[in-house]
Amino acid sequence: MGLLKPLDRVLAALYHEEPDLVPCLWAVASGLRSLQAEVSRRGIRLPRDMVGVGGVLRESEVVERGPDYEVLRSPFGDLRRLSYKVEYGYSELIRPAVSGPEALDDMEPPKLDMERVKKVREAVEEHEDYFTYIGHDSPFDSVAQHLRGFKPFLTDMVKDPIFAKKLLDFAMKPQVEMAKILIEEAGVHGVWLTGDLGNPHGPFISPRLYREILFPWDRRIAETYHRLGAFVFLHSHGNLNLILEDLIRAGFDGLNPIEEAEGMDLAAIKEKHGDSITLVPQPSTYRLEKTPKELIEGYVDTQLGAAAHGGGLIYYGVIVNMPLENAEHYVKVFEKLRKYPRTKILLKLRQVFNIPVHYRLVPVT
Repeated sequence: MGLLKPLDRVLAALYHEEPDLVPCLWAVASGLRSLQAEVSRRGIRLPRDMVGVGGVLRESEVVERGPDYEVLRSPFGDLRRLSYKVEYGYSELIRPAVSGPEALDDMEPPKLDMERVKKVREAVEEHEDYFTYIGHDSPFDSVAQHLRGFKPFLTDMVKDPIFAKKLLDFAMKPQVEMAKILIEEAGVHGVWLTGDLGNPHGPFISPRLYREILFPWDRRIAETYHRLGAFVFLHSHGNLNLILEDLIRAGFDGLNPIEEAEGMDLAAIKEKHGDSITLVPQPSTYRLEKTPKELIEGYVDTQLGAAAHGGGLIYYGVIVNMPLENAEHYVKVFEKLRKYPRTKILLKLRQVFNIPVHYRLVPVT
């Protein structure tokens, strides 16, 4: 039997079935522009079963550019400075779009860019064998990173929840409307929401406040896209254990990055919630940076061994600030370890002999 198409491989994982290979998507970490160029120059092929085909709103406009920074204006009108002086880059909101309730009343929402439909449709057709997805900001990030700023929005949610909900409505309606058009007319398979909800200590807001303010929009988004046949992913850093069941109840199909350094235990989450949501883990940036080449295979094996069984796993490989020979080795060992017959055999050995997932098993060849 031949290999599955990438699209079928991803769908099998989302339906919690075991495909032929662990489906994946890969990237070079954002901000590492010289490393991105070097990976391209060396011809390092990053495997992928999922292809991003753009955002739902038009790209931010560059209003100022220097040798190591850019200032961008988003479709909402806020200004953000991107600095490339530091490793992985740095982003700072320098002028939010909304100064207060009165300012929101006078604002016009971003205009829908119907030219995007044609571009996205062409990208979907070009990658017809792949799972294609579009992206937009999550409800929290749409307001915290564009309309109001992080601290003002936290204050709004506590002191003026009515205003906070108006902000969410203003931010999300145009994004959801455009996403619906792209799902229906361009045929994308999924929508990727980006927005950090916490830090290593826990969510930015209490579970009660999440349920009262953010959950209704998260659920509305998932239900809307599900009705159109699309899957919904959430990218959110932070220790989300206190609201993880709420995110599942909202209807998210996949969760990324499940960062171990932020208190997200991949094996424990798989054990408790693996039948309810597809896990899309990334490597720990700082752990992978410090891992010697000869130990990278064991680290990848640990991640796959923790969550590949029973499907419901899509691996998100990230090339971090690491030597190129380590990056090439990282890709090669993933390609070797992603084969499902091997994964199932090793999982059975772990279960029979009660071997913890952090102990690496090597098959005899």
